[in-house]
Amino acid sequence: FEHVTWTEVDEAIRGASMKTAPGFSQMSYLAIKWAWDVGSEDILLLIHQCLAVGYHPKRWCRAVVVALRKPNKPDYSNPRAYRLIALPECLGKILE
Repeated sequence: FEHVTWTEVDEAIRGASMKTAPGFSQMSYLAIKWAWDVGSEDILLLIHQCLAVGYHPKRWCRAVVVALRKPNKPDYSNPRAYRLIALPECLGKILE
């Protein structure tokens, strides 16, 4: 893995939409931004360690999946009448 700089992580966090729904942990990008503002070196160290050993925490891989009905479908017992929306963990998206 390539070395990730403080600036790259900062841009990833600040560039993320603060309106994005959080994943399973309910930790939003806003909460991550606040944590970054007070502990960026600790978060950067965590990201570096994950990349160094090729580890992506399982908890960061989970997602909440919501099924939304597609409009004007005649039969909602058919799975194709739904659109699946995945809400992955924000920290996992930053690591990726």
